[in-house]
Amino acid sequence: MPDYKDELNKAQYEAVTTTEGPLLVLAGAGTGKTRVITYRIAHLINNMRVPSRNILAVTFTNKAAGEMKERILKLVDYEDADIWIGTFHSICLRLLRRDPEKAGLEPGFGILDQDDRLATIRDIIKNLNIDHKKYPPKKYMNTISTYKNTRPYVDGKKPEELLHMFADVFAAYQQRLKDQKLVDFDDMLALTIRMFKNHPDTVGYYKELFRYILVDEYQDTNDIQFLFLHLLAGLDGNLCVVGDDDQSIYGWRGADIRNILEFDTIFKGTKIIRLLENYRSRPQILQAANKLIRNNKLRKGKDLVAARDEGGLVQVLPVSRETDEAEFVIDQVNKYLEEGVKGSEIAILYRTNGQSRNFEVLLNRQGVAYKVIGSVGFYQRREIKDILSYLRLFDNPYDSVSFRRSVKAPPRGIGDTTINKITDYASGNGISILEAVYAMNDQLRGAQKESFRGYLKIFNELAACLKVSEMVKTVMDMTDYSGYVKRYEDEQEAERRISNIEELYNAAVSFENSNSDAMITDFLAATAIATSSDEPADSCVQLMTIHSAKGLEFESVFLTGLENGLFPLHGSLEEPDELEEERRLCYVGVTRAKQNLHMTYASTRMVYGKYMPQSRSVFLDEMGIVGFSRSRSDMPLPKASRPTYQKKVVEVNGIKNGSKVSHDKFGEGMVVAISGTGDSANADVFFKTSGLKKIRVTFLKAL
Repeated sequence: MPDYKDELNKAQYEAVTTTEGPLLVLAGAGTGKTRVITYRIAHLINNMRVPSRNILAVTFTNKAAGEMKERILKLVDYEDADIWIGTFHSICLRLLRRDPEKAGLEPGFGILDQDDRLATIRDIIKNLNIDHKKYPPKKYMNTISTYKNTRPYVDGKKPEELLHMFADVFAAYQQRLKDQKLVDFDDMLALTIRMFKNHPDTVGYYKELFRYILVDEYQDTNDIQFLFLHLLAGLDGNLCVVGDDDQSIYGWRGADIRNILEFDTIFKGTKIIRLLENYRSRPQILQAANKLIRNNKLRKGKDLVAARDEGGLVQVLPVSRETDEAEFVIDQVNKYLEEGVKGSEIAILYRTNGQSRNFEVLLNRQGVAYKVIGSVGFYQRREIKDILSYLRLFDNPYDSVSFRRSVKAPPRGIGDTTINKITDYASGNGISILEAVYAMNDQLRGAQKESFRGYLKIFNELAACLKVSEMVKTVMDMTDYSGYVKRYEDEQEAERRISNIEELYNAAVSFENSNSDAMITDFLAATAIATSSDEPADSCVQLMTIHSAKGLEFESVFLTGLENGLFPLHGSLEEPDELEEERRLCYVGVTRAKQNLHMTYASTRMVYGKYMPQSRSVFLDEMGIVGFSRSRSDMPLPKASRPTYQKKVVEVNGIKNGSKVSHDKFGEGMVVAISGTGDSANADVFFKTSGLKKIRVTFLKAL
């Protein structure tokens, strides 16, 4: 009978062998939480002789479930272990397959995937004669998904807001599911919970079956997932949850940190075990992480202790601007590569996707293989390709690929039949695509004619532009691309895409600053070669957002853009709960590093084509790190883009740099600079909907 004492530290061993009653394992970063879960299951099977079918293990991804099962099968005495291991949704689907009638389903029901779900809602909206521009299908889909992850839906209730705005679509959607014997992804949990509530005998059976329940990444659970576990385990069952309240970073998508913070209050008699010994990072890295996270109030409290000896490097580097930041980072990356460090052991982390561009440009220029994780390369992103398609067609009016893309971005009600007629006419008559559009426009009628008139107007305006940046801005403004994204995407996705197109404008301005005589052809050529390589994974430097880095570790980490307003995001600075989640995200970034941690911030950063002063992130101050390195690229800015600094904070009518303000025409925004005094003072304001504007302070209202 294996003891496992030699394979686990004291806290891990206690967590593995504490099998009865509720157990909360607070597993800090790099402390071996997966090891605890797998050895705990092995202990139950090998030492306590618990039948494997009586064990339920819940993970958040299918990949994690597969890896867990592989590890367990190496530890147990037999290979046919019938452990229930899977995600919440896969387990609930399995339960529904067993008793479909009790959940109000037909035997053999099907699953509606995301693409088919959107197509179904689009068809329903069309049948109901709803204006899809005002109420886009994707917003209906996201609203329905959000609603299905609430208790009112589980209880069969209809929220007033949904009833008022989406009642017809929701009712038709649910009827379509019923008629076609389908369930969607969100129904799996909700219908399982309904089945448990409506059939006490069924939930009683599964309580008896799953005598031992284990949950990984518990800090990421939402209210409905908590309810599922509550019903299945009861208040005093053998429920072991493993997680880290200091790494709860998904509040924006429904995760509720209270689930882990209040676990011992809800489940009476809970034993709490803290895993503190970190096997990943050097002591000075953990010292910075511990100091940072102590500033959060919403936490159970723990300090990580390093199992490794002193060594490595923690460095904070101030630079003049984001291009200097990229130069420093890539120079240091090259040093590590020359020392024999694998590219896959080097990570460049950032808060927002748009920040990747400067790093990608330099990596490509220097021939360094890289891979963008959790996203695609900057110039391969849909919104970037959409904007560039207009410029490519303007530069080469024979480019039918760019024509097909641009004419549908945003949608204009122009179908493939019309598009094919135009391209065929162009090739048949030996003329350009744009000439064909002009020639055939008289043959079109009604809405299509009007759509093409607006489309052609964009190219007329482009012809009058003198700069590349003006051309980019013309396409952005005349297509109302930001508005299009907001209408068709959920809020988080829309913000990400808008941030990217604003970064494209910054790229155009930077290109002009570096290439004063450059033409649109040169800019497009530069974007075309800025693409990730096809090198083997081991040789590729890793680029990703900090969210994408969760659960990963690297020999050397570059944590970039540590400036107030960027990291933490400006919207969180006045919202304590949001600021705490931003701090947890920074903690996640810091604790990805095993050996070396480089953190950077810029004193100026380009915002919508103009360099704006930035301030060092409050998170750096909270880490208490002193002893800065100087950047070899810390050179003065070009005269045209050099910011002016005030010796004291300028405040006019209660408005100063960083103030949230509103304007009658442009809505809400944030002040990024103030010049002048008194009634003649002007403010540079970055508005949510219309970008950067210079406004007389007297026309602004402080919020």
